[in-house]
Amino acid sequence: MGKLLLTLSKLDNLYRAWRDVRTQMRRTVWPQLVSELEQMDAAPIRALRLIQRQLRDGSYEFSPKWGYAKRKSGGSRRGITVHGIKDRVIQRSILNIIHSSDPEIQRYLGDVPEVLRTPTTFAAAPGRGVPDAVALVYKTLRTGARVFAYSDVKDFFPCVPRHEVVTFLKSSIDDQPFLELFEAALKTEIDNRSDIDRWLALFPIYEIGVAQGSLLSALVGNLALRHFDARLNNNGLTTVRYLDDFAILGPDRDRVSNGFCEAQSELARLGMSCYEPNDGSQKAFLGYADNGFDFLGCHIHPDGVSPARRAQRKLLRDVSATIAKGKAQIRNLRANPSRRRTEFAYAQTLVQIDRTVRGWGDAYRFVSNRLPFSQMDIELDRLLDDFQHWFRRNVGQAETRTKRRMQGIALLADTPN
Repeated sequence: MGKLLLTLSKLDNLYRAWRDVRTQMRRTVWPQLVSELEQMDAAPIRALRLIQRQLRDGSYEFSPKWGYAKRKSGGSRRGITVHGIKDRVIQRSILNIIHSSDPEIQRYLGDVPEVLRTPTTFAAAPGRGVPDAVALVYKTLRTGARVFAYSDVKDFFPCVPRHEVVTFLKSSIDDQPFLELFEAALKTEIDNRSDIDRWLALFPIYEIGVAQGSLLSALVGNLALRHFDARLNNNGLTTVRYLDDFAILGPDRDRVSNGFCEAQSELARLGMSCYEPNDGSQKAFLGYADNGFDFLGCHIHPDGVSPARRAQRKLLRDVSATIAKGKAQIRNLRANPSRRRTEFAYAQTLVQIDRTVRGWGDAYRFVSNRLPFSQMDIELDRLLDDFQHWFRRNVGQAETRTKRRMQGIALLADTPN
């Protein structure tokens, strides 16, 4: 057995992966995942020892995935796969090996660690994320870049050349059992094909593409675009990439335009394409950076970084939708004053809004221009004041018990037998 697979299958490594997966999946609502999670949670060491034996004797088999076609905001769909808990533990273990900082492990990974340390790539990179990508763009603007182009890769995950990535891994890693496990983890077999037959083309059931829902997808995407990163960061250009979103920055329009052509050329070599400036998609643009531009949900200007207006509008829409949902439930509770235990009422609506606003604020805590925070608070105050006035008008004449149900505070009398 090779060094990498032997390390991966150690019980402490599997337990660390299981702990991460358990944390991520503790709020899942998928019945099959809830059931598998409960089974493993009842005796995790026993389950992990079984996985360990199967990994070491080569008998572990990845389960078929449950697929569903998720509708996107524009009306089209993307294929999402739901992976079993045990498969997720294996995927997480593979990631832990690939991203290991242990020099002994890195020695067996060949060129892979160097690719993953690319300083202009940020998605799925341990210790790096959106704030770091935005910071690099801002720094580049501050140090002389005057022109930018941004875009994103069309249908990224379904188009990732999986075979090309596997070939690269085989040329870098000298551990056949580990490579076989990695390749098996990337294959997608759909369990409910008859349910999604009309959307089956959205799933990577052949040699092209990686499953959206797999913990390995972002890693494979980064490996696939390793030459893209190399080609687009020379000749005075800095190209910041966050998975399928990228921004090309340079000192003049000609070099940035040529860089965009280089990007298209490299993507075409991989069987991919990106949106083009002025193609009507509003997903690509090329221009001067004097007035700033939007990237990764931020408006990045030479004078500072703030949340993009589109992100601000989305927060207000989300809060408005939460209030509308709360109003509908409160009306229902008044019209049908029956027992209540779990309905979404006034208090729960406020809690959900609080969580949404806190999460949004935390996501943008790194921005330097905080004026939009104060402006957004004014809009949120207006929405909340309107909701509170509406609630007082509607709850005023309700019967005492109905009033408490509308408030969202449980009645002891409603406690089930």
